[in-house]
Amino acid sequence: MKERFKDLASKMPMRLKSLLKQSPITIDDIGITDIPQKGVYVLFEGDKPIYVGRSNRMKKRLKEHSQKSSDHYSATLAFRITKQAYLNLHKDLKRPTNKQLMNVDIFREKFDTAKSRIAKTKIRFIEIEGQAEQAIFEIYAALELNTELNDFKTH
Repeated sequence: MKERFKDLASKMPMRLKSLLKQSPITIDDIGITDIPQKGVYVLFEGDKPIYVGRSNRMKKRLKEHSQKSSDHYSATLAFRITKQAYLNLHKDLKRPTNKQLMNVDIFREKFDTAKSRIAKTKIRFIEIEGQAEQAIFEIYAALELNTELNDFKTH
């Protein structure tokens, strides 16, 4: 195993412990809380971690998840939640494009509901500057926390 990877991997348990010790914030706290520019964040519903994400513009990214004005390009988590539920209910549909889904009134309503769900989550975060370390920690934390909304599928 490469020394750099071993070094990064060895930091993961301590980083997760540090993140989980933080007092959670809400989306409404973003403007008044000191949030690092770069890092990894975890969304919680109650005490249950549901999603781990990473960003190099964390304040903006956290807001994008739930803003009413966010579309399927910026509120990707809410879109994925909605798309999965919609396609489970409509198994007879051929695979619609994202653009086609956004033209369905009931889908857009459910998309807004998903953004509202995300707006109610609690957030914990940790500053991590390096891209490789962010990526490794995102996957490590999602697996350790068994988050239901991380899937790591390729597109």
